[in-house]
Amino acid sequence: MIEILNKESISEEDIQSLISSETEESISLDFKSAGSLDKADKKKNEIAKDVSAFANSAGGYIVYGIAEEDHKANSISPIDGTVFTKEWLEQIIQTRIQRKIEGLLIIPVRIKQDIKQSVYVVKIPESPHAPHMTSDKKFYKRFNFESVQMEEYEIRNLYNRKDKTKLEIHNIISTKGIKYEDEVDGEMAYLDLSFQIENIGKAVEKDYKLLIKLNFRNYSFKWDPVINTKNFNHSMINDDQRMISFFGVSPIFPDEILTIGNVKFGLLNSEIKDTLKTAEFQMILMYSNGTDEMIINLSDLFKPTHN
Repeated sequence: MIEILNKESISEEDIQSLISSETEESISLDFKSAGSLDKADKKKNEIAKDVSAFANSAGGYIVYGIAEEDHKANSISPIDGTVFTKEWLEQIIQTRIQRKIEGLLIIPVRIKQDIKQSVYVVKIPESPHAPHMTSDKKFYKRFNFESVQMEEYEIRNLYNRKDKTKLEIHNIISTKGIKYEDEVDGEMAYLDLSFQIENIGKAVEKDYKLLIKLNFRNYSFKWDPVINTKNFNHSMINDDQRMISFFGVSPIFPDEILTIGNVKFGLLNSEIKDTLKTAEFQMILMYSNGTDEMIINLSDLFKPTHN
């Protein structure tokens, strides 16, 4: 259920679904009742402590306005948005945490469209500028359900985070076509795919590989991983399971988007409808500092040519 907090717009129904499903707190999710927002310095320090802990860790969400019980979302604990505004919360975070956390978002949700019954969803990214220190001159991290003080060696290691790369699967570019094939005695619908990755980190990455697994049921299948001459960087891992990998042949720089591979395959038009129900691509991007994974349904890329 935590995925619903990753939307640009969060509704009252989304908040209610967190409660009805008894969503559990985790290292990346924290629920706070209305009493967590207060103008006393002690409460302000707690806000800074909790927010900085997420930024110093892997990022996540703090939902102010939901009470928890046994670490599970239990009920709405509404915040009076006329007293504790979004701007007030932003100011607390910005003035009590050093350095500024870039990319942080606060999304207000009004229950029954009433500002006096507000819930604030705070989206905190994993910060490349960590470690972040609070006004009490301490550094915090997420541990289980809590924000705890960091050890000296952990703080030292975080200073190197900004020098690490972070890659992600960026996009799939698809082109469709039709061709008659004598050997299968039928019309084939072809799909030409190019895979793109992006370096969203702050350093150059030299070692990376994209693994692609095609999970399809039985059907007439034509597979040509070298249809494009750009594919000199590919290797077949397991032809029976239709797995292929593309390895990087040049460094990828920060903010650079790179097309790493191209494949082409075909389906009999008569079998497209059934195939689209279950077919999917599983992509795993591996690089020196981690991995990224994406699963795409074939129906999102391939539309039937004939009914």
